Amino acid sequence: MFASFLSYSQTQINGKIADEKGEPLVGANIMVKGTYDGAGTDANGDYSFVSNEKGKQIIIISFVGFQLQEKEVELSGAKLVLDFKLKEISNQIADVVISAGAFETSDRKKSVTLQPLDILTTPSAAGDIYGALATLPGASMVGEDGRLFVRGGDGYESKTFIDGLLVKKPYSSNTPDLPTRGRFSPMLFSGTTFSTGGYSAEYGQALSSALILTTNAFPKKTQTDLSLLTVGLGATQTYAGKNASLSIGAEYYNLTPYFSVVNQAVKWNKYPESLGLSFTSRIRTKGDGVIKIFSTYSSATSGLRYPEMTSPGALQDINLSNKNSYTNINYTRGVSNWTFRGGVAYTYDENLLGLKAFNVNDYNTNFQAHFSMKRKFSDKLSLNIGGEETVNLFNEKYQESSSTLRFKGNVKDFNSAIFSEVEVRPLSRLVVRAGLRGENASVINDGKIAVRTSAAWLISRDVQFSMIYGTFYQTPEESILKFKPELGYEKAEHYIANLQYEKNDRLLRVEGYYKKYNDFVAYDTAHSFSDPLFYNNSGYGDSRGIDVYYRDRKTFKNLDYWVSYSFIDSKRKYRDYPSCVTPPFASKHNFTVVGKQWVQKITTQFGATFAWSSGRPYNNPNSTKFMDKITTNYFDVSLNVSHLCELFGKSTILYASMSNVFGRDNIYGYRYYSTPNSSGVFESIPVRSESKRFILFGLFITLD
Repeated sequence: MFASFLSYSQTQINGKIADEKGEPLVGANIMVKGTYDGAGTDANGDYSFVSNEKGKQIIIISFVGFQLQEKEVELSGAKLVLDFKLKEISNQIADVVISAGAFETSDRKKSVTLQPLDILTTPSAAGDIYGALATLPGASMVGEDGRLFVRGGDGYESKTFIDGLLVKKPYSSNTPDLPTRGRFSPMLFSGTTFSTGGYSAEYGQALSSALILTTNAFPKKTQTDLSLLTVGLGATQTYAGKNASLSIGAEYYNLTPYFSVVNQAVKWNKYPESLGLSFTSRIRTKGDGVIKIFSTYSSATSGLRYPEMTSPGALQDINLSNKNSYTNINYTRGVSNWTFRGGVAYTYDENLLGLKAFNVNDYNTNFQAHFSMKRKFSDKLSLNIGGEETVNLFNEKYQESSSTLRFKGNVKDFNSAIFSEVEVRPLSRLVVRAGLRGENASVINDGKIAVRTSAAWLISRDVQFSMIYGTFYQTPEESILKFKPELGYEKAEHYIANLQYEKNDRLLRVEGYYKKYNDFVAYDTAHSFSDPLFYNNSGYGDSRGIDVYYRDRKTFKNLDYWVSYSFIDSKRKYRDYPSCVTPPFASKHNFTVVGKQWVQKITTQFGATFAWSSGRPYNNPNSTKFMDKITTNYFDVSLNVSHLCELFGKSTILYASMSNVFGRDNIYGYRYYSTPNSSGVFESIPVRSESKRFILFGLFITLD
């Protein structure tokens, strides 16, 4: 009788939440105002929850980037079915979207390019976010590094943000000429914005590119996920409650078994081994607020035999130990007609590198507090304002083995920033955005104001033209500031024009850009590397090019493919460059095709990546000219297959992939010995992959 009464006293509410075009909104929040009764939408935009409230109540529906909606209902115990359509307020007015310079992958965006599953199933990426982004136009393939190199920019010019907050160390630590990987799984994120230039005034300290990741909302159900790979294993336990959720994960990788079977060009004395832990929680607060907590910890070690580069045949041991932790706490809530988001992020990274001639121990602590407030005043006017404070502490200890030389470098920086961005629609087919960002870095005792402007014109229903201009500033890297903190900001100016056609699941983008650099840090290696007198901001450069991207999910049944091409003409004089030349990370032509075919009869997806790029410059000390040599072209074909089945009655994915199927010996450049041979010639060794192919088998099981 009690159970029956309790059931009768509750009201069950369910329905669907979508955007104005009917596309489901994943992770939207719906709740009874002033209570904890509510839910989040699933992958289809559906929701369901019960409430003990009675009488007239206000239902609140919210989703970041969309207008808050309220509806009065009568709760009487009878089942309610409520469907809602939300209106976007972020960067879309009517059908006009400012698309120049950005690939946006959140479900709510008109121009979707990559979903988390796309990243995982891109053969050449091997599950790495940055590896998948390398298949998009604007990014260069730098196989010996692994970081993002965008439109002729160096790797340090690209920054990563999670829920609006900086990730100071987004890549795993690596040894010379072996590529790094991203620290985070793509399945942790529901939205990905890859900006190849001209990004919002809300973000700073990146001369070339910003990768903006949005973590998932509430999980739909409690489950256990297990993974078994040829290189390690992992497990994640997820608990989904009414107003809170918790996920705890662990992963362990050890390449000893794999490297023992597959020959490697590298001589390892300590095979790579790593342990990773993760913690994710979601808490729904009274009203429509959501607290997200995301924390990771990783520990990795490796050791190898590497050429000493003093004379041919000489080898040295390189030992690497890295510990990294990252915590991100974020709060989002609709306040009246505003959408408020605030949070803090903390990074600690300890990197210990030991070589024959010296040891280098780096310790980096970074803390950031960030907030933003967005409001749409009308269909023609919206505003985004906010600010942040970033504290960066860097300490390095350098010690030579054969001498008493010791060096301690310290960098302490307090970077304060405020921003404001307004979006106006003067005409029904025209939207204009203008923003200002002010920054002040204490380490260089300087402040700057950056201007960001953009506009989009809807030429026809399916064709749009966008333009962007922006100035971007970045504090020099700690590896330089530790010698001379009196340096100034490095600066880049972006000019971008974009033409986009989208219809029936087909998307074509053509984008031209020009990027001008000023105030690069430069120095003279003829003097002591630690002598601050020979560091200055006299460097400069530019980069120009065209990016083409086409994606088709309509023409062929169950086939999704995209084609990208980039032309990059980049030159710079910076660091120890004696003249203005094309840097070694900027190949002139980059061409990629990615295809994925789903076969329903056998519930299997087949994937393939074809990647080609022209040769990259490198410097040969035997030549009278600087950086005048070119490597051979890069060529790679990678394949994978994913089979969905049941194992012991549980949902299972069987996965297999192979990179560089044809075994192409790709040469990324050459390392030259510091002393000439008896003939006066500097000999070299090629920089290539540690193995011609990488083969991966995986088993993924979900226990409900």
